[in-house]
Amino acid sequence: MSPEGGRPRIREGIVALALAAALAGCGGGEVVEAPEVIRPIKMMEVGPAASLFEREFPGRVEATLEAQVGFEVAGRLAALPVAEGQAVRKGQLLARLDPADFEARRAAAEADLNAAQADFARYEELLEKDAVSKREYEARRRNFEVAQAQLQIVQKALNDTRLVAPFRGRVARKLVDDYQSVSAKQPVVLLQDISALEIRVSVPEADLALGDPTAPIPEVDARVEVTSFPDRSFPARLAEISTAADPVTRTFEATFAFEPESDVRVLPGMTARVRVSTDKSARQASAGYAIPSAATVVGDDGRAYVWKVDADSMQVSRAPVELGALRQDDVLVESGLVEGELVATSGVHHLREGMRVRRMAP
Repeated sequence: MSPEGGRPRIREGIVALALAAALAGCGGGEVVEAPEVIRPIKMMEVGPAASLFEREFPGRVEATLEAQVGFEVAGRLAALPVAEGQAVRKGQLLARLDPADFEARRAAAEADLNAAQADFARYEELLEKDAVSKREYEARRRNFEVAQAQLQIVQKALNDTRLVAPFRGRVARKLVDDYQSVSAKQPVVLLQDISALEIRVSVPEADLALGDPTAPIPEVDARVEVTSFPDRSFPARLAEISTAADPVTRTFEATFAFEPESDVRVLPGMTARVRVSTDKSARQASAGYAIPSAATVVGDDGRAYVWKVDADSMQVSRAPVELGALRQDDVLVESGLVEGELVATSGVHHLREGMRVRRMAP
């Protein structure tokens, strides 16, 4: 045999040996399939569309009734018999000025009044005897009336040396020092009534249309959550809402009033937030389910669909849906979903019919 005739046979033998080795390495000819890929995704359980009608606004707790009280007259502080944090009743003494100068003025005014009264009485007798003119009599009468008014003014100034609480509350802060000279109207004590509190929040213009737009104050369901008490919330009512936007932030100020429960101590200045939802009728008027807008996909036919997840097999299937209102990151699904179903909310563009998935850890 020539060398050239033996080469094809040698090549065929080498190929046969390589094929046999490959088959031997595969376990005697068995084909090994690639393991199934289970895609991790985020998913949610379909529920009522509360998220479309519920918003959260941060703010700070304030006293509904608060006043910086001060004297109507100037003087030197003689007593400040209250402590910060002390509860006071309406009419209780908060501070007192040195009354010596005011008492002296009252004594002088009383003396002037007595003299004017005696002079007026004498001229009254003389008028009956035609000993004085009507004009002279009227002048003495006016002097008497002026003296009466002057005594009232001086007496009021003396009364104003006592500063009393205009309402029941607590002394939040003393604003002056003992024996300090104070001017008229200068704040002396910060008084707060903390039995009723409020929180002021800034509402973006996109969230202003809560509740009935024809109502002066929209009807909303609201609860206040104070940062210091993360597991508690208190029912609140919308007391005021501004219809003029802040020129800088373009937000509208809303005031929510609430009363904390007796077993917690909520104080003005604490940070808090308000959770607001529209009235039930508004939610019923927009029946459907709220899901993240990122959970929806638009098909080639222009229709929207979502990926439902079978809770038993954890396989996904495409389901067409009818979309409604879009609000921030959520969209209202008006038909195509049933409460309690699982819907994929991430990786929706990489899913395919029948693919198995698992819940991604949050």
